[in-house]
Amino acid sequence: MLLAGLTSFADWIGSNEDWFTFGQPGDCDDLPAWYIRRRAVAGQALQGIGWNPRTPLAHESESFESIFGYQSRPLQEAVAIAVAEIGGPAVLLVEAPMGEGKTEAAFFAHLELQRRFGHRGMYVALPTKATGNAMFDRTLTFLQSRGSGRFLDLQLLHGAKILNDNFQHLRFSRIYDDSAGGEVRAGEWFTNKKRALLSEYGVGTMDQALVPILPVRHNFVRLWGLANRVVVLDEIHAYDGYTGTLMLHMIRWLQAMGSSVILLSATLSPAIRRSLARATGSRLPDNEEPYPRVSIFRQGEVVVQRHFEADPDRRQPVALRGVSPALAAIRDVLTEQLSGGGMGLALVNTVQRAQDLYRLFPDGRPLLRDGRPVGKVLADDTRVLLFHARFPGEDRQAREKEVLELFGPGSKREGCCILIATQVAEQSLDLDFDVMVTDLAPIDLVLQRAGRLWRHKRKRRPLSSAALFVAGLDGTEPPSFGKPLWWGKVYREDLLLRTWVLVRRRTTLTLPDDIDSMVAAVYEEAIEAEEGWADRLARAVELADGEGLSQRGSANQAVIGFPDDGSWNDPARFVLYDEDAPNAHRTLMAQTRLGQDSAVVIPIVPEDHFEREAVPDGPQSKRLFLRALSLSRPDVILKLRGLGVPSGWEKSPLLRGCFPLTLTAAGWWEVAPSVRLDRDLGVVYEKEGE
Repeated sequence: MLLAGLTSFADWIGSNEDWFTFGQPGDCDDLPAWYIRRRAVAGQALQGIGWNPRTPLAHESESFESIFGYQSRPLQEAVAIAVAEIGGPAVLLVEAPMGEGKTEAAFFAHLELQRRFGHRGMYVALPTKATGNAMFDRTLTFLQSRGSGRFLDLQLLHGAKILNDNFQHLRFSRIYDDSAGGEVRAGEWFTNKKRALLSEYGVGTMDQALVPILPVRHNFVRLWGLANRVVVLDEIHAYDGYTGTLMLHMIRWLQAMGSSVILLSATLSPAIRRSLARATGSRLPDNEEPYPRVSIFRQGEVVVQRHFEADPDRRQPVALRGVSPALAAIRDVLTEQLSGGGMGLALVNTVQRAQDLYRLFPDGRPLLRDGRPVGKVLADDTRVLLFHARFPGEDRQAREKEVLELFGPGSKREGCCILIATQVAEQSLDLDFDVMVTDLAPIDLVLQRAGRLWRHKRKRRPLSSAALFVAGLDGTEPPSFGKPLWWGKVYREDLLLRTWVLVRRRTTLTLPDDIDSMVAAVYEEAIEAEEGWADRLARAVELADGEGLSQRGSANQAVIGFPDDGSWNDPARFVLYDEDAPNAHRTLMAQTRLGQDSAVVIPIVPEDHFEREAVPDGPQSKRLFLRALSLSRPDVILKLRGLGVPSGWEKSPLLRGCFPLTLTAAGWWEVAPSVRLDRDLGVVYEKEGE
């Protein structure tokens, strides 16, 4: 596998006639001289694409404080000790509460692992594009501070990277730090989708890291790109049985190729820890260390674990209260709790609920960012923002920036601000709220959401204590998770029911003390339901067991095979398309996630004068692609695929995987008047006149 990747890489370079011109008769009469000349050209070619000698960023052991400029926390000390004790590439699992500094601990571990074992860079994988964008900025800042004295290449790997201003700035200019002597750039050669993982440093989605173990073309090049790297997998609890199983297979491949893997999570179930031990050929100790902990997995060894104390300054009691899932009740809780000002979050499970809740707040004047609406300002100056994934790319990017500015660690926190969001605000975004209302979700996600409450120390808070309101806890039995809530379409019903039982018994949470026990209770322990709905829980558990078995089986069949036998080396299997192939049926695609089929669409307004046969030039293609968003409604996907990709767009590298969503002047889709693009709400599914 490594030889195939190296050979393909060499072929890409060597077949470029701009560097390697054809020879003349007699050139090979003196083969040693010919070789010397060609070797010099090869060096120039590698330098031309930015493939420089990849020396470690740290040439000697450094303290955490000297690297980051502040005293290490217990978590970071535990990671430093763990890394110092291992004798070769390993898999490190860091389980620690939200906000404890897991990312900085991973960066520190990368420096030490790279210095000691010669790892040639780092890739950081996250669950979503939004979390990838936030991590890209943090990684860029970290690399700039290192002052390596040479160029470092950093790539952003996801489908919307063209919307990231910092990444685009790296592509067309260089960021140089005179004091540190380091320069970071995004080399053009590496921005190609199939070559991006060859870059020395990268940040992107988990999907990009999983593609190399699926039977797609050039998968060996991507896998070679991850070899001998430090690969950081953040929020590993966030994946279902299918993607989680793919992740375990990927870790096996990374082990075989000499990479070190750093896994990060705040709310990991014991079952995933056991699966990691099996995948790495190691064995968990009979008596595991308590949470929070660092675990080291090595082939054939007992897992070494180290417990550390959570930061006592971050111990947070949270009042836990139930509220009706009715949107009007959620609105009333937020307005009542924030009557004296403050930052509030309503985190709901579906885009439809987010849009409908936003509409319940009175109309106001537009709240703009870069000339784009991101919310509204009510008559009393309360700012209400809406943030979900069904906005055109540029609009979503503007909303993400506004959310980070208003609710991030450096925000001024003036007046009253309310964020209405879906799961895009759940993980890896450093947001801080005074009060929160969340829809019921599996316990690990409820705890993740609670970690956004009172996240940073503030001199003043408008409320006397942190409060978490959970929608769906108000009754004597769980609500229906079907229509109109549709929570059962998003999460496993058995986990929702078990979480309902556990959380309903509580009036307070103490973070991080309760994290490990509550996650274990929902995922591992027997939970008794009351007589009225015990059968419902039993049916849900039976269904979940079957679905889980099916997901794991599908993942085991989807991968290329195992690194320690010949099952991966079957050319007949390599017939699948990449996930973003526009016209391929989903059954013919190599899927990194299960779920509904989706398509990337470009909203087209009458002023665009759109013609299906016209070939857009570079600036036009970029202007259109900046609007891109992904839709997954089945009837919409069917109609889009029936129309196909415009013939003119098929000649555009940016647009050839996209479908036009042609809109009327009023925002309705011309093909089906049940889809509308609203500047305030995003894409709305409703019939005209509703």
